[in-house]
Amino acid sequence: MNDKKREELLKRLGDLRQSKIIVYFSYVPLDDSILVPLYKELDSIGKTKKIDLFLHSYGGAVDTPYKVVTLIREFCDEFSVIVPFSAKSAASMIVLGADEVVMGPISELGPIDPLVKHPSYKDFWVPVQALRCCFEYIEEMFYNSSNPDVSEIIINSVLNKLDPWLIGDYEKALKASKQYAEFLLSKYMLKNNKEKISQVTHILTNGFFSHGYPIGRKEAKEMGLKVVEATGELWEVIWELYLLYHSIFYGDKSCNFSFSTIG
Repeated sequence: MNDKKREELLKRLGDLRQSKIIVYFSYVPLDDSILVPLYKELDSIGKTKKIDLFLHSYGGAVDTPYKVVTLIREFCDEFSVIVPFSAKSAASMIVLGADEVVMGPISELGPIDPLVKHPSYKDFWVPVQALRCCFEYIEEMFYNSSNPDVSEIIINSVLNKLDPWLIGDYEKALKASKQYAEFLLSKYMLKNNKEKISQVTHILTNGFFSHGYPIGRKEAKEMGLKVVEATGELWEVIWELYLLYHSIFYGDKSCNFSFSTIG
């Protein structure tokens, strides 16, 4: 039943958008493991005029988005991203490499704050900005302390646990995210609005303290991104498709609350 409904919705979405639809829907960090399956899917489609990536992801590795954009663009002349709900961090980077992003009333992009694997805890990913915030906090604590000697002991105990190679790797990830953002914006999303590139890059890479800050379609448009507002049947199909994929992952166990309207 789900497969039949999914095929119907994907076909209808493709008709409405006049494009080939590829879906990436995941709750695990985005990394290079998607590249071979993505290539196989693209190869089965072949060269086509327009591809829409139906994207739901909370982010991942810093280099993967650029590879995804480059690979998809090998197979099409026009590339758009459809965001039904969340395309955060590294997934937002993919959006920067599109010609436009399709968003509904609940769709969210997010700050570009790539994730890196924690060196000690398997399968635990850390936003790289978290390390920079840690250093800023330590510095503030030291200078504002009424007892510098005690602060120095605490700070040194923290710093001794940090591998300098790891710190360097985190800093490189931050610089790489900015570099990728500028390149993708200049070549694709903002190629005709180059004066906005530095501003948008700064906002997305340094403008928010929260890794999960929600950038809705109005804010994305005000920022300068090319946003197509999904309404009417287009949004109904996008949202129904999102709910279907979400149910495939979680079934009825994903929600323990409900909303109701009276009157």
